[in-house]
Amino acid sequence: MSLEAKEINILVEGKADKDFLELYLKYLQAVSPDIQIKLKIDVSNGKDGIHNMQQIKKGKWLIIFDADNDIQTSKRDIEKQLDDLEISLDNIKIFLLPNNNDSGNLETLIENIVKYKEILCCFDSYEYCLSKNMIGNKNFRTPAKKTKVFAYMSSFGYKNPTKEDQFDLSPYVNFNSNYLKELKEFLISAFKEIK
Repeated sequence: MSLEAKEINILVEGKADKDFLELYLKYLQAVSPDIQIKLKIDVSNGKDGIHNMQQIKKGKWLIIFDADNDIQTSKRDIEKQLDDLEISLDNIKIFLLPNNNDSGNLETLIENIVKYKEILCCFDSYEYCLSKNMIGNKNFRTPAKKTKVFAYMSSFGYKNPTKEDQFDLSPYVNFNSNYLKELKEFLISAFKEIK
């Protein structure tokens, strides 16, 4: 039996979020044939970019952003921007990465679903070494969390200037990880609500 694909609108913060979500949704469709969706993923260019997204005034939308350092503050900020645009929360569902419960971001999520954790341990050793050498040297900085994820991807052939959307991360992460449970449930619930 052929199922009609449902269209879903998703708003994310950045290109890396879009690329990851497209891969994960492709995985979900492959393992769950009853989930057939047409994706429309827009990028807001940052958490404060909702104000510039006029298309969000029409239809139902999923907003998938980073929780950053404080999940409650991030959620309130998103809701305020939607309120400023006079958008009803009835048409919006919000999910904050990594798992809609904890502070963090896409990189936190990826760190928790990697298949080869030993590579991340190497990076942790590098960060530890840097922190030891930072004492007395103000020029050293601990790398951003994104650096750790890019180092992981580089271990499997990702190199700049390769575009992120041309690098298939899926063989190196576990899309069946329990850490993705909340995101999976959020997406499946949203798909079922779309008529």
